[in-house]
Amino acid sequence: MIKNREKGLMLLFVIMAVIAIYFLFDRMVSNRGKFLNAGYTDKAFIELMDNLIADGIFKIDLTPAITPHFNKGGMGGISNESRISLNEKALSEKHLGKKTEERVRNNVSFLYIKNGMIYFDKQSVSIMNNRAFADERVLRGSFLDRNGVVLAKNIIDEKNWQQDRQYPYGFEFYDVIGHWNTIFGKRSLEKELDEYLTGRLHSPIVIETSDPFKKLQLGDDVILTLDSSLQRLAYSLMEGKKGAAVVLNVKTGEILAAVSLPSFDPNTKDRAKWRMAFEDDNRPYENRAFSALYPPGSTFKTIVASAWIETNLKSDYQVTCTGKKNKYDISDIHVHGRENLDSAYANSCNVFFSEVGVMLGKDLLDYSDKFGFNRRINLIPQLKDSSYQTETSSAFLWNGYHKDKSEIKTFDSLDFKRNPKLVAQGAIGQNLVTATPLQMAMVAATIANKGVLLNPYIVKEIRTGDNKKVLFVAEPVEISKVIKKTTAEKVRKLMIDVMQIGTGKDVKKIYFEDGRYTALPKNNEYRVIQVAGKTGTAEVGDKNGNGRIDLDEKPHSWFIGFTPADNPKFAIAVIAENQGFGSLTAAPIAMEVLAEALNSKIK
Repeated sequence: MIKNREKGLMLLFVIMAVIAIYFLFDRMVSNRGKFLNAGYTDKAFIELMDNLIADGIFKIDLTPAITPHFNKGGMGGISNESRISLNEKALSEKHLGKKTEERVRNNVSFLYIKNGMIYFDKQSVSIMNNRAFADERVLRGSFLDRNGVVLAKNIIDEKNWQQDRQYPYGFEFYDVIGHWNTIFGKRSLEKELDEYLTGRLHSPIVIETSDPFKKLQLGDDVILTLDSSLQRLAYSLMEGKKGAAVVLNVKTGEILAAVSLPSFDPNTKDRAKWRMAFEDDNRPYENRAFSALYPPGSTFKTIVASAWIETNLKSDYQVTCTGKKNKYDISDIHVHGRENLDSAYANSCNVFFSEVGVMLGKDLLDYSDKFGFNRRINLIPQLKDSSYQTETSSAFLWNGYHKDKSEIKTFDSLDFKRNPKLVAQGAIGQNLVTATPLQMAMVAATIANKGVLLNPYIVKEIRTGDNKKVLFVAEPVEISKVIKKTTAEKVRKLMIDVMQIGTGKDVKKIYFEDGRYTALPKNNEYRVIQVAGKTGTAEVGDKNGNGRIDLDEKPHSWFIGFTPADNPKFAIAVIAENQGFGSLTAAPIAMEVLAEALNSKIK
């Protein structure tokens, strides 16, 4: 009996030992990175701050200070944190201890005012585990552009062995790269490629330091497809506006520029500015190029035209545009008269495309899907262990109900017949259609690439931190053949007509002068470089419901296109929020960016 009990206890001990070993192995080896990077929230401190607020330890100053907006090129604003003061006497009477009192003082910047009340930003104490960030053994890898320009790097102070992440171009690249910060964690590519940047996917590469007892493990360097000169020019042209610009290499799918405004400077040391950024309604932390959804307006007519040509329903179809509403309640600013496909695309005739869209029916959905709508796009498709997903551009989706649950459904053939007015609006890029700037750049690139849709990608190469070994080299990834080569050729000619005789005829051109491409020639000795394009003016509606168009309700300005039109190399999409006609704002920006792309050494 005793022996059986001893055997039972021994078996129990073995089982517990195995569980303990598995537990340690899982946390220290298999999932070490996950647990080191796990966040924690100091609930006790949050409760303390909430109690101090309730006890009146903090007061609202009635004379707010005007301070510059944190975003470069942005408008000034009122600094909320400067309006909140701390009652030192009342705090000392709480007898919290010197360390706690000091922590309270340091967190005054994380208090904010809403509806006349003081609140504590709880995110400020949801910080990353310091073991991961203060790891003296790993020097985080760098981000570089395609030409070797450093975009992010770690600097280590060998006196205290603390690391600081530096972003030489701050605002201009933030929305793509994101941030690595000891307080606010990781975002965007800094997060998605963390295992490469920390060198965890291969045997350690170690270097000596000034301290013979200290060695550093090198993280891997990531070379992006971006061209820093192109990115910075696009950012400067967009500065002061909200919106985005995306440039693609037509032949490869490489993302050469992806600009989003407003933006944020991840070099910022002021914690209050970080908090303000994540509370700002302008969303400076959001990558509008990949994540923001806009009505694409008339740029969507490129897909409608492709579907119309491909299906060949009524190739000689014509409408008479009087400028007034047709049977689908669609109108035009101008009277276009008798319009066929060629003239309607050049003039961007809403009446023509609304009627054509209704006749296409479900084919309109099918071709939207082919061009990349209604699916997420992974921008690092060649890396099996990582992903960087875009927002889903949507076309002809609706909120349906199944067993008392709401779910997103796509229009079926019957839906297209039952809802012609909605379909007509979708056919001109409104209502049922929303797209990211990247998606519309993909549409232009597909036409330029003779109907082949390539997967856009952002990582070009990954190397070990000592630059001795190349770990990864990206190759183009084809998604599908969207339309016939002959169809793409017809649409290309339509896009050329837009720039020569249509809505883009007065847009500045690209010139080749004195061995360089420019949108601002100095004399008359130049050669004009042909651009194929489509302007767009996307209505945003009466969002405020006051019956008039306010400044934030002006139409979005769109342009998509590619150049040279006869041998396409670069495709672009530009959106400037609430800036009116596409030909007046987005298109001129696109011309300057495309000219710079032609000057680059990009192959």
